[in-house]
Amino acid sequence: MNSPLHSPISRRRLGLAAAGAALALAGCSTRADAGGGRQSRSVSLLLDWNPNPDHVTLYTAQHTGAFSRAGVDVAIHNPGNTADAAKQVSLEQVDLAVSYEPDTLIAVAQGLQVISVAALIPACLTSLITRKSSGITGAADLGGKTVALSGLASQKPSVEYIARKAGVDPATITMPNVQQSLDQALLTSRADAVYGAFRNIEGIELAEKIPVTVLPATELGLPNYSELVIIANPKRLHSDAAYAARVKAFLKGLATGQATAIADPSTAVAAMTAPTKGSYDKETLARMVRATIALLGKNFGTQKGSDWASFATWMHANGLLDRKIDGATAMTTTYLP
Repeated sequence: MNSPLHSPISRRRLGLAAAGAALALAGCSTRADAGGGRQSRSVSLLLDWNPNPDHVTLYTAQHTGAFSRAGVDVAIHNPGNTADAAKQVSLEQVDLAVSYEPDTLIAVAQGLQVISVAALIPACLTSLITRKSSGITGAADLGGKTVALSGLASQKPSVEYIARKAGVDPATITMPNVQQSLDQALLTSRADAVYGAFRNIEGIELAEKIPVTVLPATELGLPNYSELVIIANPKRLHSDAAYAARVKAFLKGLATGQATAIADPSTAVAAMTAPTKGSYDKETLARMVRATIALLGKNFGTQKGSDWASFATWMHANGLLDRKIDGATAMTTTYLP
């Protein structure tokens, strides 16, 4: 990769113009086919960010025809901002979306109609990435430092928890919201560290540019959770049999995509090449894809209600949820193949 990150390189660079057209199309996903009344096979999926190696199973399924063989035509769209996923699914403006376990629980607590139907990446990716020159080697060094965030609701309370656990007053940490500019904040020394970057993406990307230390959130005291999940609308799942059938078919195709990516990483790299064109060089993309594949579970989509319940309890106890909820109700395994 070439010197400082150019505009398309960051996983955080969102396609605003594309999103408007994407969401306009999403509303057509449940229409009947012209002339026959047969229910459409189409599924609209909203990403959490622009295409990146976190989405390797999605694009492998698309690239290899797994979705089509499962009986669905999947249209993958970029979001307009980081908060789109739950809102658009809840409003029935998009069929499915990629989100995060913490933010799905926050959405449920806020009364949005969302439920996780599969874990896309069943491990925590979120990390604190620091410039080695900052002197931050662990949470105890955060006092008086600037830690840039990307704006997700769970990030600031998580950093505050990490600081308190290490005996640091969170009020002494400056936490600017830089949205999609996490990489640039670290590269230009506007921040001593960034929180919300992923070890398998920015952790690899930034290490090619400057000396960094990558500290996964789970090593800083957070319990493990599924970083990326597929969310659907539970009200629609119960009231619309055709929608439920498409969700099940989508997950069947996605499971095949994951199995292919694990068995043949070169196919997975090829699947990600076109969607990420201009963002990463060939060698960097391959390293990121392989790092992501290594974090995938053997059993696609696996989720446990007890794990979600425990994580929701932890979130409430540490200020990440405004009210208590049963986390087990925020997920289901009913639609997994």
